[in-house]
Amino acid sequence: MNMKVHGISVGIENYGGDDFVLFIKATGTLTHDDYEYMVPVLEAAIGGVVQPQIFALMDVTEMDGWEARAMWDDLKLGLKHGREFKKIAILGNRGWHEWMARMADWFTPSEVKFFNDRQEAVVWLQE
Repeated sequence: MNMKVHGISVGIENYGGDDFVLFIKATGTLTHDDYEYMVPVLEAAIGGVVQPQIFALMDVTEMDGWEARAMWDDLKLGLKHGREFKKIAILGNRGWHEWMARMADWFTPSEVKFFNDRQEAVVWLQE
C-alpha cells in the first residue's frame, strides 16, 4: 500500500523566551481541503490576539507543491492575514522552496527569509 500523505499542521513553540513561535508544517502536495481544515484553526489561534505580531516558522522540507486551487487558497490567506505576521522563517531543502520564500517576501508586508537550517531560522526569528 502506497499512501500519499499531505496536509498542514499548526502548532505553537517556545524556545525559552517570552515570545512564542507559530509553527506550520506542510507535507506532500497541498490541496484545497487541507486549507479548508487549517484556515479555521489558524484564524481561531490568532483571532483573540489584539494587534498580533506573529513570528512564524514554516517547515516545507516535506512539501511537494500545491494543487492549483490550494495555491489560490494560500494567496487569499496571505492577503487576509499578512499584516499580522512580523517575521516568517521558511525552512526548506529545495531550490523552489527558496524561490517561494523570495516571492512571499515580495508580496507580503512581513519579513520573510529562507533557511535550510532550523536553528538559524529560530535565531533569526528571535532577533
